[in-house]
Amino acid sequence: MLRAITASLLLLCAVITAAHAEANPPRRILFIGNSLTYTTDIPARVAKLARAMGKDVVVESVTFPSYSLEDHWNHGGAAAAIAKGWDVVVLQQGPSASPESRKHLVEFTKRFAPLIRAAGARPALYMVWASSDRQRDFSAVVESYRVAAQAVDGILIPVGEAWLRVLSKDKRTKLYGDTIHPSSLGSDVAVLTIYFSLFPAGPTEFDEAYIAKIARLLEIDKSLRDSFFDAATLAIDEPLKLR
Repeated sequence: MLRAITASLLLLCAVITAAHAEANPPRRILFIGNSLTYTTDIPARVAKLARAMGKDVVVESVTFPSYSLEDHWNHGGAAAAIAKGWDVVVLQQGPSASPESRKHLVEFTKRFAPLIRAAGARPALYMVWASSDRQRDFSAVVESYRVAAQAVDGILIPVGEAWLRVLSKDKRTKLYGDTIHPSSLGSDVAVLTIYFSLFPAGPTEFDEAYIAKIARLLEIDKSLRDSFFDAATLAIDEPLKLR
């Protein structure tokens, strides 16, 4: 009798666990981009942070060196990956500051958007940053990604604007690993901005303990913590007015 009761309890626990997992499926996120996404493995860092913060996530990426969204469209691998089904598909290409690059960013964001929505997901635009030797392009980069996100009613992930805010406070902050790719610090700002954009916290959750935990998980130095958190949150909540 005891064995039968134990077996029944174990079966009941398994059923409850399975039901809970079905009712709370993991958040599925796909990144499509180039070396500005895969340098320092930003998708994996976002996934690691999300799990450490108690989020159940599945994160994958389709990335190739120097690829634009047009290149991904022509290659076909991104479309095949999208068809697997996601909650969010994050699109990224280069700075796209010139009028022609902006046009292509918007055009191919629009092409990918129906595929993304057909797969049950919402498109998101991962705004990157100007190269270190063309920092005057920051405003144009920000505007290009804003326009692309608006064109498809997508989520804007304003990493480039967060970078601009950090550099505006202290241009010596080493966000660049070379002329275009992120350093470990630049990656920290990117991961923060992506995480806050995709996993927004309510005002009661976003307290000192919450901030301290994320800073500890990302190993952000105390001297940079407030600057990085302010830059990421303000870029999302209070976008800069561009000239």
